[in-house]
Amino acid sequence: MDTPDAKVLQAYDVVKGGNNRQETPKDTTPVITRKGTITTVVAGEHDGIRAPVDCPTNAAIIRIQFTQKDATTWKHILPSSHKTAILYVKQGSIQIDGQRIPPHHTVYLSPDGEELTIQALEGEADVLLLSGEPIQEPIASQGSMVMNTQGEIQKAYMDYQRGYMGIPWDHKLNDKEWREHVKQNPSQY
Repeated sequence: MDTPDAKVLQAYDVVKGGNNRQETPKDTTPVITRKGTITTVVAGEHDGIRAPVDCPTNAAIIRIQFTQKDATTWKHILPSSHKTAILYVKQGSIQIDGQRIPPHHTVYLSPDGEELTIQALEGEADVLLLSGEPIQEPIASQGSMVMNTQGEIQKAYMDYQRGYMGIPWDHKLNDKEWREHVKQNPSQY
């Protein structure tokens, strides 16, 4: 029941081969370009580079783009406290631990190890990694709402229908138009 918040983050190119422990400016998302991959760290940390976004839980949101036509490998250390890790393969095919995962598939990883190794099989691929530690709370979900109880779900839907969460926007808005829309139609929480 926290007050909702949204930000448009600007990409921040991490210097190739530079200091992996560099600070990332506020309201940016680090973009790490290595041979054959582009890693965007929306929340959490990869290769010692931390996103400056405040996240209410210990979680990571990382996009991995494999950019070469040949097989490329990407490695990531999952924090030992992250007991949930999910991969969504948007484009291309990848391989994890000898198992092929085709496009448009979701993979639920087991918490058996800390190092995650992904290989793009046919070259270019686009993958989203979500991981986090358990929040130790009951979870109820319906549609796009996730709360603790079904009663909270119903209240959230009523609040949404009353416009308390702001007014939905057209997905075709550019950043400037989106900011103006949010300013004119703020959340009432």
